[in-house]
Amino acid sequence: MTDSSWSAQRWAFVIAAAVFVSVWVAVAVAGPDRIAGHVDAAGEVTRWDSKWVVLAGLGAVGLLFVVIFGFSGALLARLPARAINLPGRRRKEYWMRPAHRTEFNRLMAEDLELIGAATMVLLAWLLAATTIFSATGETSMNGWAFAVPLVIYVVALVGYTVYIAAGARYRVRE
Repeated sequence: MTDSSWSAQRWAFVIAAAVFVSVWVAVAVAGPDRIAGHVDAAGEVTRWDSKWVVLAGLGAVGLLFVVIFGFSGALLARLPARAINLPGRRRKEYWMRPAHRTEFNRLMAEDLELIGAATMVLLAWLLAATTIFSATGETSMNGWAFAVPLVIYVVALVGYTVYIAAGARYRVRE
């Protein structure tokens, strides 16, 4: 028998968080002292920061995401039904009934863990790409290193959100 709290989505989130932590530690140990703190749309560095400033900021964001996405199941269980918004009154009435609420919490936690996994991978990529670029000493970088992953992330996130809102995953099952 498998433990339902360790779904594929949960594993994906844990692995993605581990990847982020690994990149963070690698940058802390071997990264250059100065890292691009801001890059404009043309790829020009507009601000350089200490690696510790960058690591502190991204570390705090990563920790916040671990709490929000990693503990979403526990957080959802504590939310009252009035705080949850679902498309359509019938769906909300169905999923907020005590008989269905546990299943709703599980499904939503899985969805949030999957979104969290994608977000952690994106953060890891941005930190790694910025650090590798910063180590070259150049003042201008290829914007595609940021644009392509970011566009893929946004398109995937919007697509998955539409799937959650309009797809069969949360359909009324009566």
